[in-house]
Formats: sequence, structure tokens, C-alpha cells
Amino acid sequence: MAKKKPCKVGENKSQVVRDMPNVCSDEDAAVRFMEAQRWGDEPCCPRCGDMNVYQVGDRKTGGRNTDYRWRCRACKRYFTVRTGSVMAETRIPLRYWCYAFWQVCSSKKGVSAKQIHRQTGLSYKSALFLLHRIRFALADMEGVKLMGTVEVDELYLGGRPRYRIPYDPLKRPHRPKHPRKQPIIGVLSRDSGTVKTRVIPDVTSHTLRRAVSELVDKSAKLETDEAPAYVGIGRQYAGHQAVKHSNYEYVREGVTTNTIESFFAILRRGITGIYHNVSRKHLQRYLDEFEFRYNTRALEDGERTVTAIQGAVGKRLLYRQPNPA
Repeated sequence: MAKKKPCKVGENKSQVVRDMPNVCSDEDAAVRFMEAQRWGDEPCCPRCGDMNVYQVGDRKTGGRNTDYRWRCRACKRYFTVRTGSVMAETRIPLRYWCYAFWQVCSSKKGVSAKQIHRQTGLSYKSALFLLHRIRFALADMEGVKLMGTVEVDELYLGGRPRYRIPYDPLKRPHRPKHPRKQPIIGVLSRDSGTVKTRVIPDVTSHTLRRAVSELVDKSAKLETDEAPAYVGIGRQYAGHQAVKHSNYEYVREGVTTNTIESFFAILRRGITGIYHNVSRKHLQRYLDEFEFRYNTRALEDGERTVTAIQGAVGKRLLYRQPNPA
């Protein structure tokens, strides 16, 4: 009887994915990985930009220093791969940073601080702040407005209130439609596939007009639902068409808001299934995380992780922001 040919074993095409198990378990490998993603083969000083730098050695062992410091010959200052990034001035080992970046970028709906706490041994407080720094690194700071055909819709995010306030028509003549829920607005360019979200205080026409003007270019064509607030907003743009959800109309000759609603579905399931509860204070950071994953959905997990690590350079999030003068 003829023997069957051995089956081919699948292997990930990305070198980053193959290196991740070693990077997340060995500190030396994690430092080399982070330095390669930030500087490549040409390390430079993050303060003055000079490339005339050298590694600080250990006099006892003759190898590299245990704190992985570099020194610039131009400005005579010491630095590490953490300097000038969201990882600056933290004692969390770099292998845990690599693991957290990898989990955030490879998980469809994110990873919780409790999960990082259990798998790395960090305290929950450190794991939570680590993830907040990563979300801050994932935020889009360029502020480029969306163009082309742009879908606009709003979402009320939140669960049922734990304690319901009894409705009294004499004291409150109008029953709130969405009590204790946080409204957010989302815009999605159908041409580029880019999504942007913002936390808004309410859904009045003034608030929606200001939010849309910050995110969408005036040359865009808006597609919304039949909310009356969008009627006046649409006049300021190149075009505006709406679908009537109240009449069970969701698509009409290519006009729809289904794409932005599909993003909202991923966001809602991620908040409900992974994080369970998100405060209004930090909600925008969670939105930035979901935006990043959606906007980089065409990349492989390894490429997405490298993009996130490179985006951490030049940003800094303090545990307690200083009070304004």
C-alpha cells in the first residue's frame, strides 16, 4: 500500500509573528526587537537626533549594561529605547510591553487589563495603566478629515442603569430616551475605509454639526439616517442623502449606513464582552483602540503590531497630568 504524502504544516508568513513567543519571554530579545522596530540598523539619539551613539557596556562582564542604556557622543546624554515614547520612565519589563502590544493588535475585540494581570503577573493597576498608554499610542494625532462618500451615525453606548429613577410626569414631563447612556458619533469614509469616532455630550444639531465638521471635509457627500439634525448639517457639504430606518429602509440605490453600523457592532461587542464596563473619562481611549484595529484591518497581525510600536514614539501619557498653571 502506497504511503500518503505528508501534509504541509502551515506557518505564518510574518517574521514578527514567529519571533513573538521568544520576544515575550526573554528580556534581551524584547529589547533587541523594540530597538529594531524603532531605529532599524541606525540607532540615533531621541533628544538631539545625532547618530553618533554607542551602547554602554558592563565593566564586570564586558557585555551590554543590564539597563540597556545608550549614550550620545554629541549631547553626552544617556537614553534607552523607551526614551521619548509612551514606555518612558516605567519599570515594567519590555517583554510585557511586547506582549501587551501583541495582544491588543491581534485580538479582534481587544484584551482586558485583568487578562494581562493574570498572564504576566503585573499588578492590575500597572496592567491597566500599561494598556491606557498603548491606547494613547494608537490614537490618530494627524487629524486628517475624511473625504468622498462618508457615512455618519451616532451610537448610545452603555448598559441598563443599575438603579432606575422612578418616572414622575409632574417633575420630569419628558422621559429620557436613553437614560445614563453615553452618546458617540462615528464617521466612515467608504472610499478609504477609514473610521473616526468622538465622544459627544449630546445629540443636538449644534453638537453633531461641530463634531462632523471636525472629522469630515466639506467636499464629502454625507449618508445618514432620517434624524432631523442631519438635514441642516447636510447643506454644508457637497451632498447629503438619508435612509428612513423608521420605514425599514436600510439600503436605497447604494445609500446606506450599514458600514458604520457594522463597526458599531464590533465596538459594542468588545465593550460588552471584553471590558464589561468603561468609564466616560477613558471612553475615548477605548474608541481610539477600536479605530486603530479597524483602520489597519488589511494588515497582518505582525505588521499591525509593528505599526502600533512605531506609533508610540513621540507620545507621553502621565499617570497624573499636571494641573494647568
